[in-house]
Order: sequence, then structure tokens, then C-alpha cells
Amino acid sequence: MVRGMAATCIRPGCSAPASARLTYNYEARTVWLDDLVAGGPSLAWAMCPSHADGLRVPRGWSRQDRRRRPGG
Repeated sequence: MVRGMAATCIRPGCSAPASARLTYNYEARTVWLDDLVAGGPSLAWAMCPSHADGLRVPRGWSRQDRRRRPGG
């Protein structure tokens, strides 16, 4: 879970710094990726850029990447 800006990725064996937060809603079958910011939802999971970029969701779910991209 997100514990602040010094969070590391939640993926087992990954100790890379987190830059994204993952939240989801079972009822809506939706996963959101947002920028990791202080004061974000407490029920969010911290992910490094590599694991956030490669995140796959279950069939029938939608993945919404709302992270700001450099230069975007």
C-alpha cells in the first residue's frame, strides 16, 4: 500500500521506487493507474513504472492509465 513518496513497488522481489498508484473497483471491473502523490487514497497499491506499464487486468475488466507522461 502507498505509505508516502518513498514507497517501493508492491510486486514481490521488486524494490524499485514506486511512481504509480493502482486502485480498483470490483463492481465496476475497472483498474486505475495514477501518479503516486502524497495524500492519495490509503487503499492504493504502489507500483514502479515497469510493473505499472506491464499491468494486465482480468478479461472483462478495463484498465485506465491516468498517469501524466513527461512532455504530455
